[in-house]
Amino acid sequence: MSPDVIVIGAGAIGTSIAYQLAKAGVRVTVVDRGQVGGGATGASAGMIQINPDRRTPTALTALEAESARLFPALTAELRERTGMDVGYRPLPLLHLALHAEEEPSLRAHRAWQADHGVAVAWLDRTAALDLEPSLNPDVRGALHYPNDYQLMPLAFAQALARTAVDLGATVREGTGVDRLLTEGDRVVGVAIGDERLHAGEVVIANGAWASSWSQTFHVPIPIRPVRGQMVALRTIGTTLRHAVSSFEGYMLTKADGTTYVGTTLEEAGYDARPTAAGVAGLLALAPRLVPRLADATLTAAWAGLRPGTADGRPLIGRIPGWQGSVIAAGHFREGILLAPITGELVVDLLAGRQPRLPVDDVDPGRFLVRAA
Repeated sequence: MSPDVIVIGAGAIGTSIAYQLAKAGVRVTVVDRGQVGGGATGASAGMIQINPDRRTPTALTALEAESARLFPALTAELRERTGMDVGYRPLPLLHLALHAEEEPSLRAHRAWQADHGVAVAWLDRTAALDLEPSLNPDVRGALHYPNDYQLMPLAFAQALARTAVDLGATVREGTGVDRLLTEGDRVVGVAIGDERLHAGEVVIANGAWASSWSQTFHVPIPIRPVRGQMVALRTIGTTLRHAVSSFEGYMLTKADGTTYVGTTLEEAGYDARPTAAGVAGLLALAPRLVPRLADATLTAAWAGLRPGTADGRPLIGRIPGWQGSVIAAGHFREGILLAPITGELVVDLLAGRQPRLPVDDVDPGRFLVRAA
């Protein structure tokens, strides 16, 4: 039996969509050329943070806040259905001012965020070191975000996929889509080698590779890969109790005691290799934030390709000029954070309902104008 919906991409976004569709009784098939969570999702740090600034549209901040609110119930349901603990835990953030010239901008940022409902406080040096004694003792102060969280992103995507399958979905890993099937201005399915898989709707959720469908839709899809490198360190001693960041990068300790350090922002095309220069930069950053990490052991290095857009906002909505197609991609560094709400929004769109939150700020129509 043909599915009602085909989802291309099995990262956090694609699996969240599949889970919500299956939960709604929709027959859904997810296809991915790799493994569940094997792309940008599995390469991410899994931090769940809301950190808007003056450039962040109010409606996007509302989506972030609502998505963050959904995590406790969602992760509890995933655990009940699958037995998987996806590592959803509190992880307060300390953003450090290490130099005098950084203080004014951080204080101004805190004031703006506090005025816009973000729970954030300015800590002086003593207070910051009281919270996280292993910080660089030269720290001048820090922004403290007490309500942030983290999870294990690969486990999160796998739990979503497993729950979707339990609810009737099909997940096909190692299945590359060669092209979209179209009839006039309607997308009617996908071609997988010699196989033709038809569906009433196709959801484009394959992250940095979403632009590969530009030719089919006769319009450039402005999503590009932005490489982010990370390293993992092991150290003897007390683990970090907070995520620690600066203008240069961040670090956090995962449940297994490994400390992740990230991340680079590189326009390197579809090259997902960690490089000597990128790894060296991260290894130099670690002891600047936490000096004892100078003696840590490097255990892994990897890179992921985040799906970036020109304005830093994802594309979630119908593709203008086409029926039977929705895009949910371009989440850049917020794929984990926005996964729950993206799943709900796509279900609303596919059902023909008005999404329960405004989506104008993420409407693909701001970029996609079909050529005549």
